[in-house]
Amino acid sequence: MPSNAVDEAVRRIAANVTTEGWQATLAKEGSDLLGRSLWAEVQASKRRGCDPLAAAARRLLEAKEQAHELVADALVGKPAADRAGACLVEILRNYAKKIPIPGEEVLAMSAQALRIMGIYFCTAAGILNQCKCLEDLAESVAKAQLEEVLKVGLGGWADKVPTGRM
Repeated sequence: MPSNAVDEAVRRIAANVTTEGWQATLAKEGSDLLGRSLWAEVQASKRRGCDPLAAAARRLLEAKEQAHELVADALVGKPAADRAGACLVEILRNYAKKIPIPGEEVLAMSAQALRIMGIYFCTAAGILNQCKCLEDLAESVAKAQLEEVLKVGLGGWADKVPTGRM
């Protein structure tokens, strides 16, 4: 599943959450995901807030990053001793980290789903201002938007950098 599919899934979930029927929609999706009895226990629980869900979402995303590091380690091998070799090794590591890993989209979508559930719980408990899931989601969206702005802003720089030749 390409990252566009992940983005689309996140948009779908966010659209469901922000509509009038967001609680019913999330309750249905939560029940489908967890099963009716576990979902009922979760909703009846006196413990409110999303800290365990936020931590689980972070661990899922960390696992994705660790998998990319393992691919890079396997591809690169030993670090080079000289400066030129070290530069090539770093280029190779950066390339290797971008190789798609089967299932990584599922990790990203699962982390987003956990965060959405956490936002639901914090909203229901009236503690949205303390919601770690909302904080993490906002940070990841802001980071993605910043990266996009930088990518667009720096897009034409390669043609504008002086080469020293006249």
